[in-house]
Amino acid sequence: MSFVEQFLRDHYDEFALDRYGLGKRWETLLLTPRFATSRHVVALVFPSREREPALVVKVPRQPGDNSGVRREAAMLDQLSAAVDSSGGGVPRLVGIRDAGPFTVLVETALTGMPLDPRTVAADLPSAVATGTEFVASLPCTHAATDNADWYQRAVAAPLAALEDLAGDAPTRELVEHTHQLLAPLRHAQLPAVIEHGDLSHPNLLIKPGGALQVMDWERSLTDGVPGHDLVFYLQYLSESSEQAFAREAQLAAFDKAFGQGGWALDPLSRHLSMRGVDQSLLPQLVIATWARSTATLADRLAQEAEADPLQGNGKVRATLQADRDFWLWRHVVEAV
Repeated sequence: MSFVEQFLRDHYDEFALDRYGLGKRWETLLLTPRFATSRHVVALVFPSREREPALVVKVPRQPGDNSGVRREAAMLDQLSAAVDSSGGGVPRLVGIRDAGPFTVLVETALTGMPLDPRTVAADLPSAVATGTEFVASLPCTHAATDNADWYQRAVAAPLAALEDLAGDAPTRELVEHTHQLLAPLRHAQLPAVIEHGDLSHPNLLIKPGGALQVMDWERSLTDGVPGHDLVFYLQYLSESSEQAFAREAQLAAFDKAFGQGGWALDPLSRHLSMRGVDQSLLPQLVIATWARSTATLADRLAQEAEADPLQGNGKVRATLQADRDFWLWRHVVEAV
């Protein structure tokens, strides 16, 4: 019996798993993402003879690396009512418990058609509309007047952590240049919002009728930056509509969406206005999106670097060079 199977049987009554269609027998399918920053093994749990999963189980790859699943559990507990009222969807928290050095998360599975690049390319306007509606539904958690230290918390601290972890001159120079370009943001008053952090395939599903279903909240924040999720999402749409899978094509897709006269500027501007954000800050918020998204590598790679001090910084730099968000960050900074 697998670890996941045993965990579910041990907590069957506590989590009332019969409510999710699980009888005495079920099937599990393990998913093990192979990209460098993947932190979890994921199991889909299917009721007997059913074709769609009822539950998702997440287990950290490394003992003790439990912050991601704990963050996701806390976010799902907070989000369900707010997002469901908009017609969108997020998983429901079923339970979270420690099993030795691992914290195991159980949540409901979302179903629908993947909002994959082919689906986006077939109907870009619909994808724009459903995504902007979902991002607008994410709650504001602090008013701008109560969010004075947002830049240090959301921008400066993550970039400092990434700079320390990479430990090289090019990264230090990029961080310094970024702070210079973001000077208009430093003292701007911005509200804090719920932020998913990774609104792209394969985290997106579409229900009949067009409602967006969003999974994988391990990178989420309760004190995120307005516009971050929408910039990330619209870039995904631009790459998909252009079938831009190579690095040069992805940068060109960014220019088409966010360059002068870009099609993504209007929905982003309208979203910022809805959040009460000065629209003149749009260029800086786009830069901040890619800097902050890249900086999440520090959290995801820190344990690996600590485990191998001699090779850790080199692995971080190699991961940076292979990271699409890093290239977008450098591209937008150099374009200013």
